[in-house]
Amino acid sequence: MWPLVRQARHLGRYREIAQVLVHHGFGYLVDQLGLSGLLSLPRRVILRAPAPPPLGSAARLREALIELGPTFVKLGQALSTRPDLLPADVVAELSKLQDTVPPFPGDQAVALIEATFNRPLDQLFIAFDRQPFAAASLGQVHAAVLPDGTQVVVKVQRPDIASRIQTDLAILADLATLAQERLAFAAQYNLSEIVWEFSAMLRAELDYVREGRNAERFRQMFCTNPHIYIPRVYWEYTGSRILTTERIVGVKLNDMAGLRAAGVDMSRLARASLDITLEEIFTHGFFHSDPHPGNFFVLDGDVLGVVDFGQVGTLDHATMQGLLWLMGALVNHDSQGLLRSLERLEVIPRRAANLALRRDLERFVEGFVDRPLGLISARETFDGLTTLLRRHRLTIPGPLATLLKTIVMMEGLGMQLDPNLNVFAAARPYIQRALREQMNPTALGAQALAGGRELGELAFDLPIQISQTLQHLNDGELRIQTRELELRRLAAALIGAANRLALALVVAAFIVGVAALVIAMRALDWYGVLPWTLLFIGIGGVITGGIMLTLALLRRE
Repeated sequence: MWPLVRQARHLGRYREIAQVLVHHGFGYLVDQLGLSGLLSLPRRVILRAPAPPPLGSAARLREALIELGPTFVKLGQALSTRPDLLPADVVAELSKLQDTVPPFPGDQAVALIEATFNRPLDQLFIAFDRQPFAAASLGQVHAAVLPDGTQVVVKVQRPDIASRIQTDLAILADLATLAQERLAFAAQYNLSEIVWEFSAMLRAELDYVREGRNAERFRQMFCTNPHIYIPRVYWEYTGSRILTTERIVGVKLNDMAGLRAAGVDMSRLARASLDITLEEIFTHGFFHSDPHPGNFFVLDGDVLGVVDFGQVGTLDHATMQGLLWLMGALVNHDSQGLLRSLERLEVIPRRAANLALRRDLERFVEGFVDRPLGLISARETFDGLTTLLRRHRLTIPGPLATLLKTIVMMEGLGMQLDPNLNVFAAARPYIQRALREQMNPTALGAQALAGGRELGELAFDLPIQISQTLQHLNDGELRIQTRELELRRLAAALIGAANRLALALVVAAFIVGVAALVIAMRALDWYGVLPWTLLFIGIGGVITGGIMLTLALLRRE
């Protein structure tokens, strides 16, 4: 009995998904996942269901996702940016998925607006075009005019789309778990984590208030940049399912004929658009992660207008540092540096790189030797790296994959304007500035302070942890299992751990001793040469022991 179908209200959708998969020639997949019981058909009928002969499996997958609706189209679009997960032919097919669907009736949009703000439409806008000028899977956009005469666009979410997507996301989570348990090719990937990240992204995209806040943040980030314009958000006309922003009119970034007719300097525009993305990434750590041409307009004065902030990415300090190390390793032809950066980015588990992986990394880096920076393509680099990772069954964490996708898409968009545009050459000053900021005394001091705080917490927690471990050992609850081939590695690790533990205890003893001495000096008015000498010796011992323990921990890494 298939254990994941627990809610009858989802049963119809499960059955619909299974039927669509069978119709498009994926009956074997339905059977392996244990969904065949939902179809009320004999197993042999499912397995023999013919596939449309003119299409290959990748094209049939694309057609199936389209038939399954918005959630699955969005999933296909997300997977089209993951060549580390899927073969090239599947990625190419999924890249054809378009987020355009027929609009829903304007009267439904008006009803939602009036219900949201509890006011009739004519009190909200002096003009409202019931016919949308753009429609996508989640919503559609109407032109309107505010009472003060300001022209705006009103983004209205599709009726019932949120509940449909929530159902589909719950089903996708079930299917990911099933696939990891039952399908051999899926066992190597953490599909549940991939679906979780996709679900978080899609749920965030459904919240128009969040999108408005993203737009406000970008507007603040670039408020002094004359080359970019972010439309204003009108919060009094915005809700979780309605977003009203200033309307901007310009030429789409991929409309080459229109740009030439407007006399736009293509090279300068290409560099400006790339610079904006690089500044988002390396300066702010907050970037527009959906840079397709429909979201960029060239306004008067060659100013770039940017819209649609439903999909954004953020970079934490560790990811930023790993990315900088990765790019530095490529430019400096350092295969060991590349390995360390991939470990820091959690692409490769620490100490898990075998000889074959190291050789492939060396070959990959050798491809950059004697090549000018201006001839290195971001897409070529990304494709080569993901091919290498797929060979070794390694995957890129979702946030990093989003970042790399954004860089590649922006490079492609810029190269349509200027074929000589290069990401690596343009990124060099941003990378150098980011490295300087990370290496300045203030940043290093903050890192040292954080490391010292963690070291202190470790020192105070060690006695408790040792006591608990010894108690488990005494009670017979602690068992160690290992393979014979790893005994030496385990022994070395235990010796190193014992040495570090002993050193940590010494540091902890010094800390306790210094604290006791300070208390005695304050409480007993004990002053003179001897107590001050002991105090300085104790502080020196803490500092020396802390440095030695830090070095020991770093050698372990």
